[in-house]
Amino acid sequence: MHGNFSLSKSNYWQLLPYIRPQWQTIAKGFVGIIGYVIATLGLIKLVEELATPFGQGNVVEIAKLALILAGVFLVRGFFQSIQDIYMAKAALRVAYNLRKQVYAHLQKLNLSYFETAKAGDLSYRLTEDVDRVGEVVHKMFHDFIPSALQLVTIPIYMIYLSWQLTLATLIIAPLMGVLIAWFGNRLQKLSRRSQNHVSDLSAILTEVFGGIRIIQAFAAEVYEITRFSKEAESTFKSKYYTERLKAIQIPIIGFLQALSFLLLLFFAAWQISRENLTVGTFFSYLSAAALLIDPVGHTTNNYNLFKEGESSVDRVFELFAIQPAVVEKANAISLPPVMGKVEYRNVTFAYQPDKPVIKDISLLAMPGEAIALVGASGAGKTSFVNLLPRFYDIQKGEILIDGIDIKDVTLHSLRRQIGIVPQETMMFPVQLPKTSLSDKPILIYKLLKKQRKSLTPMTLSVKCPMVIIP
Repeated sequence: MHGNFSLSKSNYWQLLPYIRPQWQTIAKGFVGIIGYVIATLGLIKLVEELATPFGQGNVVEIAKLALILAGVFLVRGFFQSIQDIYMAKAALRVAYNLRKQVYAHLQKLNLSYFETAKAGDLSYRLTEDVDRVGEVVHKMFHDFIPSALQLVTIPIYMIYLSWQLTLATLIIAPLMGVLIAWFGNRLQKLSRRSQNHVSDLSAILTEVFGGIRIIQAFAAEVYEITRFSKEAESTFKSKYYTERLKAIQIPIIGFLQALSFLLLLFFAAWQISRENLTVGTFFSYLSAAALLIDPVGHTTNNYNLFKEGESSVDRVFELFAIQPAVVEKANAISLPPVMGKVEYRNVTFAYQPDKPVIKDISLLAMPGEAIALVGASGAGKTSFVNLLPRFYDIQKGEILIDGIDIKDVTLHSLRRQIGIVPQETMMFPVQLPKTSLSDKPILIYKLLKKQRKSLTPMTLSVKCPMVIIP
């Protein structure tokens, strides 16, 4: 499944329809971001003002400026809290809406898709992948944008103080950018591989725990342990390679940052010796450079996170690329209450175009009539009855209920009038409402409460004129 529905290219633009409705919340967060950046620039200016009284030993002036610094720090923290609260709310809402729409889309897909899809993989995409997308959106607004604004505004102020020192500081920046991009691309590939392995591991767990009785009946425990161990080993290796690459990246980028700082000190000493730079200006410049370290580190880490999260975006939107095989007509009508006359007319059906499992079969079932389909395993009995609720669409012929073609009615109105007694027992943790008798589950609940005995197909037929027992 990992490669069957891949998109043409990976990008975050697909998230725009989910981000756009949150613009008011994001705008409030941006107020906090702007205030935070302005307060940061104010700190740099105050450090420059401190240089003179500090050199003169003027304690009163230092205390006065220190109080102002404390106030600016407090204002900066206030704006940061505004930024954090609203950006977190917007990101969580994006993840919520995305998860809800993906789940709703999956509900529209047909049995043919779920017969080949892995339940564990789908669960991983709806939980871990969507959470990672939400985390990326949160980091984008909460961390990356403020850091990017600081990386723009602080260097502008640094150029204003001394363009020569700024040039010396940023001379290594292009090399850092190239290295960060290279590491990010490698991390994206490794992250995609790691996520696929984890989803495969989740799929194995779902299969094994769901079929544990069969596994124990055939004494297949050793085989399943071996299969699980191999997949766990692959997951370990992919995650280890990812962490190893990050561990290599950190000291390399750290060394380049240290080298930039050493170049800054060298050129600053040279400028001061030539009386082109005052000590106060240098203090202010050094404060600005120090305040750049944090946003540079955040930007590097966020870039890595974005590249890793890109695979999650693709894995989630791959699901939207899958379209239902059974689609209602645009002018489909609601199926009126039926008597139960079912007719198959020259029906041909195939899972694969060149291999029909049902060929030119006709059948007429009158209301109240019970029909048993008998045949060898794999002869197509279950496939035959699965065509009535339109779990699959036929290639030729017609299926009629009370003379109405099932392709002309809505799926909901069709299926709500068909009762199915499956071979397997499924328990759903759903609380049944007690205020209405309009739906089948409510009728079953009332009958159970009153009669205290198992339901039969005839019990179901009180509300469902047509009953299927696969």
